Amino acid sequence: MSHHLNDSSSEDDFDIDENFLSSPDNDTCPFNLDEVPSGVESEDPLQQREVFDGIFLAREGEDNTGPTWEQTPICNMPLSAFERLFRRKDKSSAASYLLRRTNLRIDPKFTYASDDSRLLWDASKHFLDFVLVVSGAMGLDAFLPNTISDHTFIVTLDFRLQTKQFKPKFGKLGFDPTGSMMAIGNGSACELWLGFCPLINVEDLSVADEAPLLNEKKHGDTRLSSRHFRMAVMFIAYALAKIPTMPIHLTHAFGTDEDFSLWKIKDVTNLYATPTLTLRLDDLKSLHQIIVSEWDAWVEEAPPSWKVDGWLQSHVPLSVACRYGQNQPIASSNPDARGVEERNWQVEREYSNIRYLSMAIATDLTCKPVRSWQEVSNDEIMESHNIIYDSPDPTFRQPVNLDDLPARDPQTQKENNIYDEEGRRIPRFHGICSNTTKPCGVLINLETITELFSTFIPDDDNMALDPDINFDEDIRTPMVNVYPQAFLRKYGHVQCNSILPHFAPFMSKIRNAVSRSSAGPNQDPFDDDDDDDDEFNHLFGPPPTVLFASGSQFYNEISHRIRPSADLHDVQQGRITSALSGAYSRGHGQTTHRIVMRECRLNLPHQRYDNKIKINDVPRALRLENIYIFQLDSLKRHKRNGADMVVPLASSWSHPTIFQALRPHLLVLTSEAFPQVYQWTTYPITSLLERIWDHFCPLMERGGKPAPPVIELCSVLERALAYAHTGNTKVIATSLMRPLWLVQSLLEHGLPTFSPSVRFAAPPSIPVTISPADWPTLTNMKVPAIASKRSQILTYGNDHFEAYKAEFHITLSVNQLSSSTFLGYPSNLRHAIIIALVALQVYIADVKTLVTRAVTAACSDMEIGNGGDEELHAAVRRKGLRKWLATAHPLGYDDKGYEHLVSCVHSNSTDHHEGLPNPAHVKLSVHDFAQLICNMSRETNPTPIAAPLISGGCSTPVFRVALIHMRKYAPKDSPMQADKLLHDAFIVAANYLHINNVPWHRPAGPRGRRSRKPVFDSWVNLGKAVDMQAIKRNHSQSGNAAAEASQRAQAVDSRAAWSADSITLQSLPNYILRSRLPDEFSLESIDLADSSSSSDSQEPSSREIYEWVFANFDINKPLHQIALIAGIYVSRIIPDIFWANSDKPKAHTVTNHIALTNAIRALPWKPNASGRKGCKLPQQFIAMVPAYILAVYDDKSPLRIHCEKRKNFPKPWNAKNSAKGIGPLLLVRLGLLRAVAGRVWKGGPPFEDWKLLSAEAVAAKHREITACLADRQYGPFRLGVMFFGIDKAVSLGRTSQTYTVNPAISSIKTNKRALKEDSDSDDVEIVEVQMVKRPRST
Repeated sequence: MSHHLNDSSSEDDFDIDENFLSSPDNDTCPFNLDEVPSGVESEDPLQQREVFDGIFLAREGEDNTGPTWEQTPICNMPLSAFERLFRRKDKSSAASYLLRRTNLRIDPKFTYASDDSRLLWDASKHFLDFVLVVSGAMGLDAFLPNTISDHTFIVTLDFRLQTKQFKPKFGKLGFDPTGSMMAIGNGSACELWLGFCPLINVEDLSVADEAPLLNEKKHGDTRLSSRHFRMAVMFIAYALAKIPTMPIHLTHAFGTDEDFSLWKIKDVTNLYATPTLTLRLDDLKSLHQIIVSEWDAWVEEAPPSWKVDGWLQSHVPLSVACRYGQNQPIASSNPDARGVEERNWQVEREYSNIRYLSMAIATDLTCKPVRSWQEVSNDEIMESHNIIYDSPDPTFRQPVNLDDLPARDPQTQKENNIYDEEGRRIPRFHGICSNTTKPCGVLINLETITELFSTFIPDDDNMALDPDINFDEDIRTPMVNVYPQAFLRKYGHVQCNSILPHFAPFMSKIRNAVSRSSAGPNQDPFDDDDDDDDEFNHLFGPPPTVLFASGSQFYNEISHRIRPSADLHDVQQGRITSALSGAYSRGHGQTTHRIVMRECRLNLPHQRYDNKIKINDVPRALRLENIYIFQLDSLKRHKRNGADMVVPLASSWSHPTIFQALRPHLLVLTSEAFPQVYQWTTYPITSLLERIWDHFCPLMERGGKPAPPVIELCSVLERALAYAHTGNTKVIATSLMRPLWLVQSLLEHGLPTFSPSVRFAAPPSIPVTISPADWPTLTNMKVPAIASKRSQILTYGNDHFEAYKAEFHITLSVNQLSSSTFLGYPSNLRHAIIIALVALQVYIADVKTLVTRAVTAACSDMEIGNGGDEELHAAVRRKGLRKWLATAHPLGYDDKGYEHLVSCVHSNSTDHHEGLPNPAHVKLSVHDFAQLICNMSRETNPTPIAAPLISGGCSTPVFRVALIHMRKYAPKDSPMQADKLLHDAFIVAANYLHINNVPWHRPAGPRGRRSRKPVFDSWVNLGKAVDMQAIKRNHSQSGNAAAEASQRAQAVDSRAAWSADSITLQSLPNYILRSRLPDEFSLESIDLADSSSSSDSQEPSSREIYEWVFANFDINKPLHQIALIAGIYVSRIIPDIFWANSDKPKAHTVTNHIALTNAIRALPWKPNASGRKGCKLPQQFIAMVPAYILAVYDDKSPLRIHCEKRKNFPKPWNAKNSAKGIGPLLLVRLGLLRAVAGRVWKGGPPFEDWKLLSAEAVAAKHREITACLADRQYGPFRLGVMFFGIDKAVSLGRTSQTYTVNPAISSIKTNKRALKEDSDSDDVEIVEVQMVKRPRST
């Protein structure tokens, strides 16, 4: 799998031995509720605190109905409904759940009350989940064990980890890790890091203590810059070369030249001769001693250029060891095991030079339903406890005599609790459970848990708040983030920047036991640890607090089993999205695509998750995890072990004062409901994902591509699924998911709801679709909102994504092209201009990036100096850069764009008067610019990428995609004319975007190959004249010829795409019987944005009916041919498809159904008097009229099936079509229905007031139409007469060039025999009448 990573050295002009870098793909990190995989992390996430606010926004069911979110009715649903849906695998019903606003109710049968007497609670299992060790002095103290010799000890050094980030989110380093951390390998189950700490933080303990915790302040990129990384590696090579047992040599301690770009590390040392380097304990100790003794001297000898920024002199290397995800059991209840554990703490590390020790201590809180309770005898209790109390509170507890205190209260039958001397409850009953009994699932009540974190502990001698706690605002008001699980909204996981205040007395007790006393009158005269105080005599005042907490998180343990880290949860990878989007990949990306496809074919991500939770012993305990920080400088030497610190902290959870406070905030789910609840509530999503995969997998295997909207909707579904498993808002892409109603539904109800613009269909239709007109866009330039960006970039690279985004953007822009856009240009050029605009906007963004990076780096170099004019000019350049980036047209002159650009690119302010630098003395025209773009981006034989295009920029693949789409609108018979159209489109688009200046390359030097790479300090003006009016004139003159050439090419190519709107009716016989249908005959041609949804869930939607028609259309069937031809002809007479009331015949003149039919057919064709909108778009009628005909005629259509049951058509269907004048009356006028009763004027009941033509009549009409198609001369005109009558057919002939022989359209008349009253024949005979020129009267 290829992952595309951004190198931290991007701002430098040289590379650091890229071939030697290890991939950080397999990085581990602490388990953190706040983390999600990179592939689904959103570019525009919600704030996590909004989830807690949303808990109190939920509404109960209301009667409102309407198209908006607020007007959508709310229903209440039990969890058991989702359980049944999942058990039955009812995929068809599951999709409908996504269109409802639903409040979920948990059935009582799936839960226990947390204080249920049948539950047996246990908090005896403790785990160490994370450890971070930071040394307090230069060297490798954090890596060294507390032993003289250990033949099993090894560490593995790896200096190819430049791109690895330091990921711990909790704990304390004592300095800012931004740009300071260097991964160097692995030790005993831990990662090894060098932290380059500011010298003052090492020398002054107070400065280090004031440094924020890792979770208090967001830091930047932790990796060393390329320069600093190379310096650090050279020092390590220098130190290793001094160890006689190590096979490392160094030929030049500081490289071969002060210019880093002129040499590589491999040129001066063999450090990279092997991927890794193994060190024994003695080797590591030697390396530690050399680092401590040689660092200062090595820095002193370093070249001056290495010290320009002052980093080398002001930082020293400290060792940092971190271990996470180990889930190691600790604090065993077995005395022997606890003794071994205590010795292990002593041997693991020498703590004398360790400054900070951070660790996450977790306790598993489990509960099981018991079969029965067995009383523990009083004698057994007394044997284990010398004294027994009636309360855990030492303030008022009293000793008790068990003989006087029965095990249960006689009235309530509840257990009479007793406690030991430490306040811990002594169980008086043993719970008897079956061997097959599974534990319950436990979650947190998110609605009430914040109260617990804000609880105030009574201030008394023994249970007081710790006096060492700082009562600042952050501590007094804990920040609690909630993470709902399984769409349950009110129940899930929680994370806080503090621990429960109930721990304060326990921590205070531990502090008093292990803290080094400060010197003063209160010194304990019997304390024999005088060396502890001597060690800190140079410090003023009391030592820092020895122990404090930095945060906590409570989560169900299944998350740890299923998701050991954020990157390893199956359903959070966005793999289906990656598989679908990979259909757009090229080159090496196709190999990656095949891998992802194979992975999904084996099992979809949620199916792998289902397999994992099928095991019987799946963990269900609630894991309670606190993060503690020990400042070892304040710790007594003999107390630096786990027994005196870790064990008491771990066992605190079982103390009654904590557990009893926590228990009311717990949700207990039965083992039958947990973790299956994840499968139940997410089934509407997972079943839809399965249908999407089943539909598009065969298509991709045949080389097809899913449409971008489908890919984005799939990404949205996978993000919603990830939210169900994490509750983390980082997976929510708000710009897309908010318009689709998912943000509102997830926050207010927990369950996802899609807006009515998203449509779901049964097979074989596409499972999920949305009209292009409804797709959320970010700007008025139709930039589409996209959710799959991260997934595509990480899997296939940025070039792949930019090309995909451009294709999506182009499709939306072209499909929604306004009639007023670029008015004055022909249609094909207008479309090409829109596409060029999309590509050039990406190019402008590339230029911004080029200038920003270069100017920022140049300013940083200027600021390194000793201040003065250079530093002031750097500030001016940065200010100019900010203003330039904010302009609407950065490459033009508006909004002072040119002025700001000049101010930031010049290295000397005295050069501003010269304008943009043009050292190459080149001047181009915008036509030259367009020609360069086309030459470098064409599909065949492109020229190499050079200025002004930016190699490696996002615009490079976008230009290629844009040209492919633009050529669809270019003449097919003349390559020269096609190129001209492309050039002209880019010229018009460049002028529209005010592209007047573009970056250029530097001039050729006195020797060597000339660089053609664009740079920020060389520009070229596109000021050479171009006649824009000539472009308009040329295209207006050649437009018809180009269209005719295109039609000729399409006419001879039976497989070519064709547009019914762009051909003449005279040429229709050349196209109509092709297997490829006209472009307009598709669902995309129908505007379904405003179609109302019926409140009756049993009614088929208009979309479902249309989708059925398009899925079942067969051009070889006679009726289907008739319907399509009718739709094309109707599209040519719009808006004249209505009639006037004044033309309606009187009732007494219509004596039978034949007369009624004839009267209707004789009505003049007129526009709607009300001027109703929506009746002027031909493409809609080409799709809607045939769809209506076939839906009415075919008894298997959803419309007919509904009509058989309800005896009517769905109201939304009637409303949608009647608004366009489409209905039974139109079909009667076209000769495709028979009128029966007068109610047909308003539609009438289906099949009562009008009837279908018989099969024989349809066959006869098809024979007549076939004969018309065979008559290439008069056939198209005869078809017009057949549908509309002679008058409208003649009118149509005048406007559509239907005739090719007889110029005297007015001389064509009908020779109809007189119709009998009982005849409904509409045969038409056309005869040619010889014209006679009458003499002019005098």
